[in-house]
Amino acid sequence: MRRKSGTPFRLVKDGVIAALILVMGTLIAAKVDGLNQERFSGRFTAVDGDTVSRDGERFRLVGIDAPELGQTCLRDSNEWPCGAEAKAYVKTLLQSGTVECSGNERDRYKRLLVRCSVDGKDVAAQIVTAGYAVTTEYFLFSREQALAQNQRAGIWSGTFEQPRDWRREHKAADMDVPLAGVLSLVRHALGW
Repeated sequence: MRRKSGTPFRLVKDGVIAALILVMGTLIAAKVDGLNQERFSGRFTAVDGDTVSRDGERFRLVGIDAPELGQTCLRDSNEWPCGAEAKAYVKTLLQSGTVECSGNERDRYKRLLVRCSVDGKDVAAQIVTAGYAVTTEYFLFSREQALAQNQRAGIWSGTFEQPRDWRREHKAADMDVPLAGVLSLVRHALGW
């Protein structure tokens, strides 16, 4: 009668090999995905606190949501134009050095979703740290947002409405206006 020797060791060995194959496949997929990224560098302008443009094309910064241009926030019971200040902050960031952006997906408004850096520093991370945007990803920029909250920077210096809630509320208000449907269609087509 023949005895099976090494069976537990063989199961461990097979498990390790399977895990390594899975890791290698993931790394290869990530590398291939990175090859498909569109890359841009040069002069960019701020559209608002989370959107930039170059040569007429708009790019949406991944992982953040900034107050809208018309949005205001409260600080010491006074309203301040947090949306306009977010845009002004992004404008100064974009003018401070060489801007490089890359991405490979588009949002529903056909904007390329990008990660941008200025002289090697992530633009979205700087916006969140300055308190001009909230993070939309659970782990992405959570440390920067906590820092902004602790320092009561930007929107964290008082009270504010989440940008997504502000947009939803104002879209509903637009529906009360005559021709609101046409205006919403035009805004959607232009990516506003």
